[in-house]
Amino acid sequence: MRREIIANLEKIVGRENCQVEEAARRQHGFSKTALPEAVLYPQDSRQVAAILKVAAAEGIPVVPWGAGTMARRGLLPLNGGLAINLTAMNKILEYDYENMTAFVEAGVTLKDLQATLKTHNLYWPVEPVEGDTSTVGGCVAAGASGPSKLGYGDAKFHILGLEVVLSTGEIIRTGGKTVKNVQDYDNTRFIAGSWGSLGIITRVMLKLRPLPEKEITVFLSFKELEAAIEAARIIRNDTLPTALELMDGVAMKILARAGYRPNGEGPGILANFNGFTEQVDAQADYLQGKFKGTLILEGEAAAGAWQARRQIWPTFAGEGGAILASAAVPFTALGEFLKGARAELDRSRKGAAMVAHFGNGHIHILLDQAPEAFNGVRGVVDQLSARAEDLGGFLVVDNIDDLEFTRRRVEARGRAIFELLGRVKAAFDPRGIMAPNSKVLAYLLVDNRAAS
Repeated sequence: MRREIIANLEKIVGRENCQVEEAARRQHGFSKTALPEAVLYPQDSRQVAAILKVAAAEGIPVVPWGAGTMARRGLLPLNGGLAINLTAMNKILEYDYENMTAFVEAGVTLKDLQATLKTHNLYWPVEPVEGDTSTVGGCVAAGASGPSKLGYGDAKFHILGLEVVLSTGEIIRTGGKTVKNVQDYDNTRFIAGSWGSLGIITRVMLKLRPLPEKEITVFLSFKELEAAIEAARIIRNDTLPTALELMDGVAMKILARAGYRPNGEGPGILANFNGFTEQVDAQADYLQGKFKGTLILEGEAAAGAWQARRQIWPTFAGEGGAILASAAVPFTALGEFLKGARAELDRSRKGAAMVAHFGNGHIHILLDQAPEAFNGVRGVVDQLSARAEDLGGFLVVDNIDDLEFTRRRVEARGRAIFELLGRVKAAFDPRGIMAPNSKVLAYLLVDNRAAS
C-alpha cells in the first residue's frame, strides 16, 4: 500500500490508531500470508466514513472487525486491504429503561453490556457460544445467537435499528426505538447477518427484556447416544427450555477438559430454564421425576457448565486447528441424522465430536483435521452432506477456503439467485470493497474463491 494512503489514514484516526506492524496485522488475519496491510481503530462513525471514502477512491478492500471470535467461520483469507477494528467504539450511548431499549456502539462487549443492564434488572437475550468477549456489532453482523436462540430466536429479532456506514462513506440509519418502524423494506434485518459485505454496522438499537426471576441449568448424562436423543426430544416437546444442547460422548470428554467434569462418560444434555420461580421449579421437578440422576445447577455451578460448553470448540481445535461443519435438518429428522452421522464418523476413524443445538435441528460437527488439509476428510463430509440432504436439510463447512458446499446449496434454489444477489451487492458496494472475502457472498465469484 502506498505511503501516501497510509498517511491519509493516519490523518483520519491518528498515527497511534493506524497500525502496520506485523503483530497487529497477524491478530486480524488468518495466516502468515493472509494479512491486512493495515489495522485501523476508528473512534466514531465519522472516522469510519472517512476511511471508507479513501478505500473506495483507491479500490482497497476493507473488513470490519470486532473481537474476531466469529471471523474464521464467515471470512476467508484476504491478502492486503484494511481491517477496521471497532472495539474502540464501545460506548452505551443511550439507555432507556422505560422503553426497554439501549442504543450502543458496535464495539461494546456483551460482558460489559450485560453488566450494565443487570443493574437495571434488564438484559439482551443473545448469548453466542463464543462468549463474553463478543461485541454487539459482531453478533449482529454475523447473526450469532448461540444456544438461547431456541427460547428467544435469532439475534436480529432483538434489534430495532442500525447505524450503517456504506462503502461510499454515507451514513444511514434504519429502524428506530419503536417496535413497528418499517415503512419500506426491513433494512435493519436485511443488513444484519451480512458479515460487513453491504456496509459497516457502527451503532445498534437493542430491544431488551426483564431479567427472569429464576434461572437454572439441568444436566443429564447417558450411556448411549440414542437414550440422550430421546431425552432431548422429550425435554424439547414437554417443557420450555431457553437452550437445549446435546453433546455426544466425544464432546463430553472435551467438556471435561474444558472445565466441567460431570459424572458419567457418555453423551450428555445441558438445558437452560428461566422465568417465574413457580414455573422453573415445576419444570425442574418434572425432569427430576422423568430422568434418574438429573442434576440441577444454579449460580456459579451453572455458569461454569456453560463456560465449559463455550470452550468445546477452542479446546478441540487447539493450536493446530480443526474443521467445523454445520448441518441443519428438520427437528423430526434430527435423531436419525445424529445416529447415522456418529456411525459414519466411527467408520471413518476420523477424530470427531458432535454438539447439537437440539431444539433447532442444528448440529456442529468438529473434525480433527487442520482446515488447510480438508481433502483428508472430504469423503466423510460428502457422506454427511448427502445424509443431511436426504433428510430435507443441508450441510456447510464453516472454516475452509473451498466454497463448493455453500455454492451448491444456494444454486439449488435456482441459478437466477446468483445474478440477483450480485445486483444487490453492486447496489450497496459498487466498487466491491466491502468484505469481499465474506462467505455470505464470496461464492458468487466465478473462480469459487475469495477475492484478494
